[in-house]
Amino acid sequence: MTDGKLIVFEGINGCGKGTQLDLLHSYIRSSGKAIPIFTTGEPNYFDGNGRMAREMLDSEGNPYSNNLKAVEYFAENRRTHNNIFVPMLKKGIDVLSDRYWHSNFAFQNAQGISYADIAKANKGFRAPNLTFILDVPVNIAFERLRKRDGDNRRKFEGDFDFVNSVRNNYLELGSILPRLIKDKNIFVIDGNRSITDIFEKVKEIYSFF
Repeated sequence: MTDGKLIVFEGINGCGKGTQLDLLHSYIRSSGKAIPIFTTGEPNYFDGNGRMAREMLDSEGNPYSNNLKAVEYFAENRRTHNNIFVPMLKKGIDVLSDRYWHSNFAFQNAQGISYADIAKANKGFRAPNLTFILDVPVNIAFERLRKRDGDNRRKFEGDFDFVNSVRNNYLELGSILPRLIKDKNIFVIDGNRSITDIFEKVKEIYSFF
């Protein structure tokens, strides 16, 4: 039996990753209703660490605070997450995830934690088969979030300079993660195009995997 594929969608908040994940899910299902797919995301409520991570994300305040706690919560939640979806992959089930360890690297490095230390916290976890990073300018992402959520801003959404650092980190992960944690096949897609145009690019890349 061929293993399933772990496919991850990433980017700053407001990049459109959730929309593209849903489109890919529907596209895969359109080739056969019996095709098994598990759709998930991080952080999640599979354990207490995920709940603590969610509370941190939903809070207001200084985006540079609690950096070590963030690494801990996300990594331990990822351990639980791996225990759930890795057996599915071994049964041939594809797994689509809204965020994975790329968020850890992008956000917590912007908080001041080194890439090497983040990699240590994630050692032994399953590397994705394919990762899509949707890239949009921070001002565009902020405008999308304002239209969606009003003027409410969570911990990692209100500081332009911080989010811009996160964006820049995402753009360099394709050259850093292959050597640091053996995470290959990371593709950056211009997220400031139409939903249809973005998905055409997603399908084009997906077809090779």
